[in-house]
Amino acid sequence: MDFQEDQSRSFINWRGPKWESPFRTSAAWLKSRRGENEDEKLWRVHDKLYDLSKFTAVHPGGEQWLTLTKGTDITEAFESHHLTDTARNLLPKYYVRDAKTARNSPFTFKEDGFYDKLKRKVMTAMKGAKRGPTAQSKMFADCYTFLYLVLGTLSAAYSSLLLAVCSGVCLCCTTVIAHNFFHQRNNFRMYYFAFSGFSVKAWRISHGLSHHLFPNSRQDLEITMFEPFLQWTPHPDKTWITRFVSWIYSPIVYCFLFHSQWISRLIISPEGMIELIPLTLPGAMVFFGVPITSALMWWNVITIIGSFCFSVVGINAAHHHPELLHDGDEPRDRQEMDWGIYQIDAVRDRVEIQGVFPLVIILFGDHTLHHLFPTIDHFHLYGLYPILEETCKEFGIEFRMGTIWDLIRGQFRQLSRNYTITFRKR
Repeated sequence: MDFQEDQSRSFINWRGPKWESPFRTSAAWLKSRRGENEDEKLWRVHDKLYDLSKFTAVHPGGEQWLTLTKGTDITEAFESHHLTDTARNLLPKYYVRDAKTARNSPFTFKEDGFYDKLKRKVMTAMKGAKRGPTAQSKMFADCYTFLYLVLGTLSAAYSSLLLAVCSGVCLCCTTVIAHNFFHQRNNFRMYYFAFSGFSVKAWRISHGLSHHLFPNSRQDLEITMFEPFLQWTPHPDKTWITRFVSWIYSPIVYCFLFHSQWISRLIISPEGMIELIPLTLPGAMVFFGVPITSALMWWNVITIIGSFCFSVVGINAAHHHPELLHDGDEPRDRQEMDWGIYQIDAVRDRVEIQGVFPLVIILFGDHTLHHLFPTIDHFHLYGLYPILEETCKEFGIEFRMGTIWDLIRGQFRQLSRNYTITFRKR
């Protein structure tokens, strides 16, 4: 991908969320999105408003997605989650009126545009195939969850740090795999994600609706929630501490991500009995005779290890590199920002794990295609690379991949980057 350094500050032409609280939570992000819409009782798709209230209970993707997004612009979610014309053909039944204001989003989904053509090619290639979780994905999700619980219990019973490390790694793998299931309709495996202390509901917002749809922008909660401690967006006013000292303290942040998410949610907005899921492991330890103080100690050790591994995998997976588009950089075309092209500019895959199953589902692999088609199971994504590369070539876009080491180095370089880049038009 061609780019050039530019010392001037530039912006993607849209507004970021207006935070009314110092806590940048998923609920606060959704509230800011509702403030952008003309009517908080309606859903916006492109330039039309719809009342989907009567459709919510029978939504094939699950009721929660529509409940969460009521009163917001769901254009990006609608386009990327509905790959056939079925949902599009249903919309007129729920039409209320045309929108009176322009969308607060620069992204386009024009007919015969990049994403439209790519999506239609993918649907033709997958005709007749089940897009949801495959038997392979379900098996690995179950196995890693089982290993996390068994190895964790044994680590406490035998006071084994080695077993605790293995259990922590399995917790990381379980969390990454489980995130694929909350992109789908409600299912019990998505709650494997809660063993980490993360909330499925909150992450459906912060990851599924925020990060996946608007990566590396001010609408990406997975960037803004780390600020001011970690600042991946380029800015000439970055301090020396945030640019370079963050290299040292960022691993400490990694270690306590699981704990901080769970504890802060318990204080601010607990979600009932679901909050007990993280206590399954110490409960199992006590059940098998481990003293409660020892059980809590080993559970915390395992959670810290899992949190560190998950953060290393997630933060170094695909997005933070000086050659990737971030808020503040100049995109290819301000007037016509095809959503699919934006995803390619903001994501980079790791060549070592491309198509290697199950590595792709435990290491956020095949990440570009996962962003473009979040409801397609990872098991199918590798077969779609020829279609992606063909469409990129058709639109004059270079599809580049990186190495694991390059992306790890790149995220630290990105933390220190205070200059902007300009992506050349296709």
